[in-house]
Amino acid sequence: MIEKIEITTTSGDVHNFKKGEFGVESIEIDELRGLIEISYGSTEGGKKYVFIPLPSVEKCEFLDKEVSNPQDTSIKTKVTTAKTEEK
Repeated sequence: MIEKIEITTTSGDVHNFKKGEFGVESIEIDELRGLIEISYGSTEGGKKYVFIPLPSVEKCEFLDKEVSNPQDTSIKTKVTTAKTEEK
């Protein structure tokens, strides 16, 4: 479960998203579709999604919280940095 993410695009823009801030509900990386998906909570206007295509991402850092055992309430955190390869 990704808690927060910092994305640097190939154009040099930096985007930060954190679960719980500004209505962010979830952050997912879908490698099959080639997208980073940010979903926001429902409002009177509907549900908002932000899709960032992986080919336009130069660097991506995120905090991934893992729960290994459902009875275990401790949370292990892992910071991962991914950089796309230039072609």
